[in-house]
Amino acid sequence: MSAPHAAGYLLVRRAGGVWGIANEAVSGLARDGRGYRLTVGGDVVVAADEILGVVTGLRVIPAAPALRRFWPESPAGMAVHGGLPVVVVDPLRVPAALRWNEGEDA
Repeated sequence: MSAPHAAGYLLVRRAGGVWGIANEAVSGLARDGRGYRLTVGGDVVVAADEILGVVTGLRVIPAAPALRRFWPESPAGMAVHGGLPVVVVDPLRVPAALRWNEGEDA
């Protein structure tokens, strides 16, 4: 589903939320047990329960200061797609909730 250097955001479901990763930052995607493993930013491995697709034209806005105050892993931004909130992550600072752990079924 991910096409390197294609515009848009790859949307995934993980840890009860919907996350967006710049599609151009995704260099690998593989099925792993019940979920998926994605390679992001060159060497970070991300786990996903479900791949929702690539969305172009996602309107990303900065996270509110209140969110940054309570969430130490500040997102790159927030968006809404299909009525669902989307946390847009910085591919160089992937939140712990998305990181794949050795021995984990995604």
